Amino acid sequence: MKKRVMVVKYGYVVVEAETDAEAVEKAENMSDSEFDWSDFDDAQVVDDDVDDLN
Repeated sequence: MKKRVMVVKYGYVVVEAETDAEAVEKAENMSDSEFDWSDFDDAQVVDDDVDDLN
């Protein structure tokens, strides 16, 4: 039986910005490779008996 598991991880990046809104906007426009990623945590099964993993 296949099960789908969800994990949580956090990405951190330092940006130069005058406001919180500007910092968030810059972060939202960055690629995943620009972040320092934490190890994943809080793993939990979200679907049982998964037929298609796409």
